[in-house]
Amino acid sequence: MKSQHTFALSFYLKRENEVNGKAPIYAKITVDGKYLRLAVKRSVEPKFWNQRTQRLLGNTPEIILLREKLRQMTNEINGAYDELRYQKKMITAQAIKSKVEGEDDGKTLLYLIKYHYEHQGALLAKGTIKNYYSTERFLKEFLKKKKLSDIQLASLDFQFIAEFAVYLRKKEPDKSQRPCTNNTVMKHLERLQKLMGIARKFGWITVDPFINHQRHIIKKDRECLDMDEVSALWSLEIENDQIMLVKEMFLFSCYTGLSYNEISRLTGDYIRREADGSLWIEMVRQKTLNTSELKFHVPLLPESLGLIEKYEHSTASLSRGTIFATPSNQYMNRCLKIIARLARINKHLTFHIARHTFATTITLENGVSIESVAHMLGHSNTRTTQIYSKVKKKKVANEMNMVKLKLHPVIRKVV
Repeated sequence: MKSQHTFALSFYLKRENEVNGKAPIYAKITVDGKYLRLAVKRSVEPKFWNQRTQRLLGNTPEIILLREKLRQMTNEINGAYDELRYQKKMITAQAIKSKVEGEDDGKTLLYLIKYHYEHQGALLAKGTIKNYYSTERFLKEFLKKKKLSDIQLASLDFQFIAEFAVYLRKKEPDKSQRPCTNNTVMKHLERLQKLMGIARKFGWITVDPFINHQRHIIKKDRECLDMDEVSALWSLEIENDQIMLVKEMFLFSCYTGLSYNEISRLTGDYIRREADGSLWIEMVRQKTLNTSELKFHVPLLPESLGLIEKYEHSTASLSRGTIFATPSNQYMNRCLKIIARLARINKHLTFHIARHTFATTITLENGVSIESVAHMLGHSNTRTTQIYSKVKKKKVANEMNMVKLKLHPVIRKVV
């Protein structure tokens, strides 16, 4: 449908407000001959501005960021105009300005976070929600540093994201906190990006501020135990019953791949007996509640079955209604430091290492396909499994020896 309105957008410097050699940039929104000014909230030295072409000159990092800001604002203003047309609302310069600034519906970053908790939080596992709480805390600290109590979603741009990332990297950790590594920063940005994706779907923003953002995850070798270290844990005698429980829960995870969350809620209801008499664990990964495709099955090996039989009828387990009377994850990780020292394992032992051990030492190194390992770990594809597992030199050597025997059968005869 042809618009009955005239609409124009231009940018200019307000030189009379120049401070320290820089003049603020304004957008001029004109509808049907009536215009309003909208502050870009950025300033530039006049020598870097060509008013005739309304373009920035130069390629310094500051100019590149500023050019990106103008591009985003152009998209936001044009998007606001198109949205008003689509919704058949009255189109005025003020209406466009209000929509760009988020004033027409009051949608702000903290409103978005609250909405996410109330409407989608119930679909997320407790651990995932806990991570969102951490991101929210850092965002509030960052806003406070910028002397803001909140920010309109429409004002959240690429520069906000870049400055938030710098803030996380430079932030001095509070007591009991660890510094934000590169991958931790990327995880916080990933959660913010998912929130902005919700805002985009609901039409609360017209342009995704992450459109030109690229996350850079540093791939790390995931630590796991080798078979000698697993054997050292089996043979380690511990007088303290609680620390012994932690050790044997860790070993149970080594032989089943279950995470701390899954072991802590494991009951007899999750154990199934097949027609051949074998026992299997059948559960659903609790990343989200929409996880019908993430059901997994793990056969119980004699080692893991023995641990179930040892603990399932204990007083503490019966009281809790679970097979293991699981301590807190923090307590278990503290105990694992003691256990590692006693077993003379020179690795930083955490409970999640058991899951890596299952993926690598117990399964892949013994010829289990990565597709089967992915299913037992509750992964929807093998790419996630490849993060948990690493192909060791021993596995490569065993497989190449098989190739050698096939290519040179005479070797087998000689041997």
